[in-house]
Amino acid sequence: MKIRTFPYFLREAFRSLFRNSLLSLASVAIITIALLLFGLFFLFIANLQHLGELAWEQVEIRVFLEQGYKNPQTVGQQLAALPGVKNVTFIPKEEGAIFLEKILGEKNLFSAEENPLPDCYRLSLTGTAEPAAIARQAASLPGVEEVVYGQAFTRFLRLVLRLGLVVGVVLLCLTVLGVLYLVINTIQLTVFARRQEIEIMKLVGATNAFVRWPFFLEGIILGLGGAMLASVLLTKGYSFLLQQLSSYSRFIPLLSGNGINRTLILALTAMGLCFGGLGSLFSVRRYL
Repeated sequence: MKIRTFPYFLREAFRSLFRNSLLSLASVAIITIALLLFGLFFLFIANLQHLGELAWEQVEIRVFLEQGYKNPQTVGQQLAALPGVKNVTFIPKEEGAIFLEKILGEKNLFSAEENPLPDCYRLSLTGTAEPAAIARQAASLPGVEEVVYGQAFTRFLRLVLRLGLVVGVVLLCLTVLGVLYLVINTIQLTVFARRQEIEIMKLVGATNAFVRWPFFLEGIILGLGGAMLASVLLTKGYSFLLQQLSSYSRFIPLLSGNGINRTLILALTAMGLCFGGLGSLFSVRRYL
């Protein structure tokens, strides 16, 4: 396509949209509904991953020191230097005794001289950390007697996260294919209604590219219109949902509106432009 012919193709695309206004509105409506479905899956998967990462960050490792070890600060520095460790908290045995007394409901459980509990470090991890590897490294440090963490829980949580990611990606791919199928079939209706126009253009010597470009731009405009409508509906709906669940945010920590909305708008716009253009090309190809 030459640059000087682009305004002509754009005018033809808009002229066709207005001339076939009912079909154009139907196409935008179908694209909007299809992108709404995609956006709902996108929000669900993003929040599922977010909740999984938050749960993973709650995993803690307890590192118990040998009784009477003289340099707990050295162990703490070595623990803090381990990759994947976000925070290190020292819990002296006196504090451990107070915590145990609260749990058991007993007072003065141990005297200062008889306290058998070891000093302890509590490690909080980053979202990408591997607890088993960190536990092995911590256990090899001098002065460490025992390392405890929820091994069964971390395995279950990792399995859930991986399963959720795989299922989410599969559903998202199926949604993408479904959206493309709907868009192609919808745009085919507009192309079918103008098949005689295409035949006349071919008879007077128009090249395939000359015929294809107005339809391609028309599909992009339709896809952009559907993406804009879907973006407005989803962002407003998601913001409303966050408002309604604001009092339960401690129990249902969904992604904040600003970050996820920007990503969602970009994804829907890209989907609308891509599928609108591809739908037009696939639809008009059979008549060329």
